[in-house]
Amino acid sequence: MSANNSQDSNISKDGCASLNNISASVVFVQSLQHQVNEQDIQAIIQSQKHMLARFEKTNEMLVNCNALLASRYVGASKELKKHISFLVELKKDLETIFRRIRFLKMKLSQQYSEAFSASSSVFNVLDEEEEQEEKLPTKSSNELNATNTTAASSSGSRESSPSSFTSPSTSDTG
Repeated sequence: MSANNSQDSNISKDGCASLNNISASVVFVQSLQHQVNEQDIQAIIQSQKHMLARFEKTNEMLVNCNALLASRYVGASKELKKHISFLVELKKDLETIFRRIRFLKMKLSQQYSEAFSASSSVFNVLDEEEEQEEKLPTKSSNELNATNTTAASSSGSRESSPSSFTSPSTSDTG
């Protein structure tokens, strides 16, 4: 029996020890709870919730902004492609016009060689001025246009009828 008493006393000691350990940990946690002010913790939690709500709103606004920018980018890129194709078409038209002008100059020089050679000194000076103006990058396009206009008006009337120079794109599409 004495063995049973010794086992019971060991069990009761272990049970008390575990109770003492539990009660010590509970006492420690309770002392920590009393160290921190409950109102401060609630204020921190409220502040964190408020910041979370602000971050969620900001995130939603950024998502909406990205969606809006994506849709506008698509529209702007379509418009840009239209403008690029329009400029390419204009360039082709201008190349065609300049080719026709060169052809007409050549044809006129062959048909009316005497008149063309007499007036060539005036036209060659104008052509040289235009080439020099193209080489000078410092002049603005308005200055170049003003120079070309005054040079054309001072050299006499060089009018051409608009119907003789129809662009190929308008005659092909019509």
